[in-house]
Amino acid sequence: MKKIISVVLSVVLLLSFNLTAFARACNHLSGYSVTVTPLGSGEIRVVVSVFGTHSQMTNIGFPSLAVYERNNSSSSWGIKHSSGPHYNPNTPAGSHTYIFIYQGVAGRQYYAHASFLARDANGSGSKQTSSPIVTAS
Repeated sequence: MKKIISVVLSVVLLLSFNLTAFARACNHLSGYSVTVTPLGSGEIRVVVSVFGTHSQMTNIGFPSLAVYERNNSSSSWGIKHSSGPHYNPNTPAGSHTYIFIYQGVAGRQYYAHASFLARDANGSGSKQTSSPIVTAS
């Protein structure tokens, strides 16, 4: 009975080690960000950047991107602009940046949410994040 328990525990430990190593090996992103900057007259600039762990990514970019606006009357957030996917057309590549201007309304609050992807011959990694909230001026 002790031998069986020892074997089972050994197998469990080996499997957990391999799963941990696999999770690390799938992380192909070294950095990512999304920022929103008020430009005046209600315009906001959205800058989305993603960086792979090396310069030979076969696919790197943004599967989705959305700009949210706060509804002043209900304090709820709604999608005002969505786009994607946006990938670096010059692959292999190690990074990609996408910039666009959104015409919002002065005095309203906005933020952007993006998903990020980096892929190479060994797998892929993905993350999501949102920008801080800004008020259009």
